Amino acid sequence: MSLTVVFTALVFFIIGRSILLRWRAGRLDAAEFKQLEPAVQLAVLKERLLELPSERNLQNIESFAKENGLATDINSYRQLIQEQMQLSKEKEAMALDNLLYERQTEWIDSITPFEFSLAKEAKEKGEMDDFIEWSLEGVLRLYSDKKIESALSELEPFYPKAKELLDQYLSLKKTRDDSAPTDSVLDKLKAEKQAWVEAIRELN
Repeated sequence: MSLTVVFTALVFFIIGRSILLRWRAGRLDAAEFKQLEPAVQLAVLKERLLELPSERNLQNIESFAKENGLATDINSYRQLIQEQMQLSKEKEAMALDNLLYERQTEWIDSITPFEFSLAKEAKEKGEMDDFIEWSLEGVLRLYSDKKIESALSELEPFYPKAKELLDQYLSLKKTRDDSAPTDSVLDKLKAEKQAWVEAIRELN
């Protein structure tokens, strides 16, 4: 597994949402799961699909999307699952793995976290503190470089500190892309990513 894949996966572990960990192995149709806030349900479903791309997890996303009026194209992700199954046969598996994982995270992020809808509502009401808080929470729900960078850039005019968070993320990404996948590099990335996440939390 390349650093690109590991780096993105670190988001889930670093954020430390214990409720997600509890539901990774649980039944998604259980009463307790249904009682969770929709934003948390969506986060669980997306994390499970990204961690284990399977038809069952894809159908769980589709069912949730239909119940909540969200537009999804599951057939396009089904194609990504098929590509992943073929990946091990390729000579340039690691490079292709990076590209495939990037496409997977972008698909996952195409289902916009509910936090951004709450941020939009707060902004329309003129509640700018809530707008900023929900926007930052939304950033922590994202996986792809493109979406994280875009969300922080869009937030900057209303919240100048978003530029600092974006610069920190770009620095992390550069370290990831320029480094060999060793344990020491992974430990360094994990520490820096945790500091980045904590910086966002402290601003909320």
